[in-house]
Amino acid sequence: MGIANFKGKKVLVVDDAAFIRNLVKKSLEVIGITGIKEAVDGRQALAALQTGKYDLVISDLNMPEMDGIELLREIRADERMFQLPFIMLTSDMDAENIKAAAGLDVNGYITKPFRGDPLIDKVTEVLSKK
Repeated sequence: MGIANFKGKKVLVVDDAAFIRNLVKKSLEVIGITGIKEAVDGRQALAALQTGKYDLVISDLNMPEMDGIELLREIRADERMFQLPFIMLTSDMDAENIKAAAGLDVNGYITKPFRGDPLIDKVTEVLSKK
């Protein structure tokens, strides 16, 4: 899928670490995605999701206020968003968290630390299926 196919896509990037949000943003820009909004935790992300339409959420697992599993659970419980693609970023490969996210139909995992390539590959795969 070419870069032009991703123009106009909107992605919500959720992470409490600004440098991770920036890394994700730069990776998305490489494949032509410029409609990028940032949130520092799940609560802020939910507020953004209530006021805007997104094609993908990329979220950290471990965050203050509301973590990635809770955010994913809220999205899957909302009839307006339950099919929204969701990629989880995590350095925590705890089996219980993986099982919980899989039970909520997470669309993919990216293990931190990462460079842009695995993220670009997963985003391309997920958006190509949408």
